[in-house]
Amino acid sequence: MNRVACLFASALLLACGEPRPSATAPATTEGAETPRRADDARGGRLFDSWRAELGIEDFVPDTKGTPGVADGQGGPHGDGTLALGTGEPLLNDGHDYRLKNLFGWDLRGAEGIYGPSHMNKGFVRARSLLSWSGDAATIAARLAEGDDETPAFGAVLPADALDDLAAFVVGVRDGALPHPDAIFSLAAPDAGLYALRDGGDAERGHAVYAARCASCHGADGTAFLFDDGAFALGPHARQKAYEDWLKILNGQPGSSMGRMIEGESGPALAQTILDLLAALCDRERYPSGAGTAADVADGDPRCGVYLR
Repeated sequence: MNRVACLFASALLLACGEPRPSATAPATTEGAETPRRADDARGGRLFDSWRAELGIEDFVPDTKGTPGVADGQGGPHGDGTLALGTGEPLLNDGHDYRLKNLFGWDLRGAEGIYGPSHMNKGFVRARSLLSWSGDAATIAARLAEGDDETPAFGAVLPADALDDLAAFVVGVRDGALPHPDAIFSLAAPDAGLYALRDGGDAERGHAVYAARCASCHGADGTAFLFDDGAFALGPHARQKAYEDWLKILNGQPGSSMGRMIEGESGPALAQTILDLLAALCDRERYPSGAGTAADVADGDPRCGVYLR
């Protein structure tokens, strides 16, 4: 979603609820001050776009169109770059230092949808975040310090943001939050890159949409458009569910949209997301509206049996 669309979305989403409290919280001792509770939904939005979520304007990534030249603004070096944990500068070759670019929408780096067998993004990191071991405090420290594949985000992110990011990663890894494998499987580029999993209930998804989404997105999902006017919600979800699963779970960075679904466990939340994505595969009920992008054709493998 571009900046103009994000601002429009923010205005429309003012009445649309707040993020669900984190599924994890730090331990406390009797008599001690209650520590801040990590917010894994905010962590997911930070994973998507930490600059948008925090309203950071003084970090401008160096321009990807000038390879080898650090010509941005801000950050630890003043030139729009971050360093890996090794101290080696990591120039921007398209990732803009967003974690979703470095590790993909499924958090799995080169093993996932941004890897060489699928989208083949040249900037995706080799490591999967879901392979990291340790508790949330360990993960937060690792994100702060970086390593040979990960920038040292502690140079630009405050401690609470790192804690929320870590809560999100650990939640997905350990099952307190949905795992992407529960929502879609990966496919080759000529098969649409991914396919929604079986087991979605489109009728339940329509009910969830009406209750939690329609007041902002409109009854048919066309209240506002994404990606420079290309997509209404329906066609976007039919073509980019690998992205929309994370936004349904966590909200849109920099807007008032937080977590709009409910569930007591990762599998329950995953089921609701799958139901909602199955519902959005109905082209008549959620049309393109004024969007400029072509909708999916009959037989498109991404929606599979849910396509209507």
